[in-house]
Amino acid sequence: MTETLRLPWADLPPATAPREEEGAAPARRPPARRGRRPLSAWPAPAGPLPWQGWHLLVHGADAAMTAFAAEAAGPGLIPWPFDAERVEEDMFALAIGANRPGQERGGLSVEGCRILARQFRAAAEARHARLALRPDGACPLDFNRLVPVPDRILHLGATHPDARAWLMANWGVLEAPAQMAPLPGRKAGRRLPRGHRAVVYGFFTRGGTPAPVVRRMEEHSPQLTFRLTGRPLT
Repeated sequence: MTETLRLPWADLPPATAPREEEGAAPARRPPARRGRRPLSAWPAPAGPLPWQGWHLLVHGADAAMTAFAAEAAGPGLIPWPFDAERVEEDMFALAIGANRPGQERGGLSVEGCRILARQFRAAAEARHARLALRPDGACPLDFNRLVPVPDRILHLGATHPDARAWLMANWGVLEAPAQMAPLPGRKAGRRLPRGHRAVVYGFFTRGGTPAPVVRRMEEHSPQLTFRLTGRPLT
């Protein structure tokens, strides 16, 4: 059973920052099956989507950089509605998948699948509670703070086709970035005018390319310069 069922947060990016060379483009998530809405964070059956590392260089006048940093900081999450009962139901449906022709259940009985679903729900509730405690400035470059997901999209849920389409159009990725942090010692690569400074943010995404959200940053802060560069993970 552990070969096919994975916690949605089990596949995490490396703890170290991406290296300097260019990496391969991330794979796209296959379209969701029709019918029952699956858990939003479950990877496709073929395996979890690969992580892609990024560096985002931002530079400009000190005052503009200070204003941008204050505006960009946030908890670093997409505040999707959380339905614990639906999580348990979806997990049970996934575990009991042997009712489909040719599908193995991994040796679990129906009651075993129910127990697994309840355990998964408890783990999901605990994780949701931990994330809710994240301070407002935990992420120095919060995509949702700079390009907020509208309430009408949030109410749809993370797996709704319209919500996914909005994220791809406005962010270029389907999830909030992971391990967003400024990289000490990184510079603009050229001498900046007096009174200017640069910051390089390192982070990871999967299932897309965050170029759209960077373009929105450029539109919102035309006095700053942004440069996004992909980095390999190894």
